[in-house]
Amino acid sequence: MKEHGKSGAERLTTLLHLVRLGAVGSFAMVSTRSLGDSIGLSQQAASLRLADLEAAGLVERARHGRGTAVRLTESGLDAVETFLAETGANLGRGRVQMEFSGTVFSGLKEGAYYVSLEGYAPGFSRVLGFVPFPGTLNLRLTSQAMVEQRRRLDLMRGVEIPGFDDGRRSYGPVKCFRAKVAGKRQAGVLAIERTHYDSSVLEVVSPVSLRRSLGLKDGDECFVTVYLGEGWVRRR
Repeated sequence: MKEHGKSGAERLTTLLHLVRLGAVGSFAMVSTRSLGDSIGLSQQAASLRLADLEAAGLVERARHGRGTAVRLTESGLDAVETFLAETGANLGRGRVQMEFSGTVFSGLKEGAYYVSLEGYAPGFSRVLGFVPFPGTLNLRLTSQAMVEQRRRLDLMRGVEIPGFDDGRRSYGPVKCFRAKVAGKRQAGVLAIERTHYDSSVLEVVSPVSLRRSLGLKDGDECFVTVYLGEGWVRRR
């Protein structure tokens, strides 16, 4: 998909979200409402976007009961791989780290709730080497390029903190990436699928309060290095 301009960018954004939904190699059930919510479109506009991708030969659609199943075609997969290769990270090899910058802001405490659950502590300790301070440092990314980088994290395997059951409810696994803040503080970046934040926000955990240890306050700029290792999602 060597296409530039608004329509090419719109198609690529939608393809990346479809990859995140599992529409790679096999069909995945896709709700036009949820797809629209994820890319900032109405349900009708999301349906038209899928129709456009199908007409362009980038996806296949199939009826499944009352829903719609979607998968990327070879052309669609090539478009995603070409984009990632051109931006320095392909689906199998490439960059070993990403640099992010953002401004500190006070969040909704959602991440703090999850990282403070005792059931996740052993997994965090084993995978990241620390049990997180009960709170996250929230960064509003400073450019569209950073936002696109954050979206690409959703396509990576990262490292997984196992889920658990506390007898009242089950908690799913949490995907994260090893990181450093300001080049010196050990940290992890969360990539939680169900969150109130969109791709313009980076949620960071650390064994200490990063606000206190680095003297950060709302509006301050902060830099984070995310270590990728292996893990771009491959075709199944």
